[in-house]
Amino acid sequence: MIQGERDEHEITCPRCGARAEWSFIDDEKSTVEVLCPNCGRFEMTREEFDQTTNENAEITGPQQ
Repeated sequence: MIQGERDEHEITCPRCGARAEWSFIDDEKSTVEVLCPNCGRFEMTREEFDQTTNENAEITGPQQ
């Protein structure tokens, strides 16, 4: 089965802090795939991803 184009977004890698891309890999949007130049490709649950992303935002503060 061929999937449509993936909707990828840029983030800070939750593991190493490098610039990375992420996308949902299932129709339920419960699993996130992260593609990092340092860590490679890895999967996280949406809950883990959301929690890590929120923690990183609190540490770095608001973007100006």
